[in-house]
Amino acid sequence: MSQDRPRTGAARQSALAAALPIVERLRETLAAENEHIANGRRVAYVTYSLRKNQALLELNRLTPALAGSAADGPAGEALADLLTKLEVNAQALRVQLKASAAVTEIIAKAIRDSQSDGTYTALAWRRAPQP
Repeated sequence: MSQDRPRTGAARQSALAAALPIVERLRETLAAENEHIANGRRVAYVTYSLRKNQALLELNRLTPALAGSAADGPAGEALADLLTKLEVNAQALRVQLKASAAVTEIIAKAIRDSQSDGTYTALAWRRAPQP
């Protein structure tokens, strides 16, 4: 029974060592996407989404092996930085989505207005008759 503990600790350390490159890759992906959004450059959302999904899948697979591990030292710092980058990314994507919805609504309104001849709008009733 006491032999299981060192192996469990060693397995956790091994899983933590495997997780660090994944976390770093995810941090780099988020930093690049955040930079593209912040600078107003064209963002390859599909590419970034695929990269983030892959890294999260890999981390998810390591989760059972990491259970009960303390994230301190470099791992703790990397995870704290990852959390910060995830929060910035989520906010940036919310802003992008809100802006896209606003533009979509403007375009939809313009299309609706262009398809109407004004017969059934209240605009005709608001005009004061000219004497």
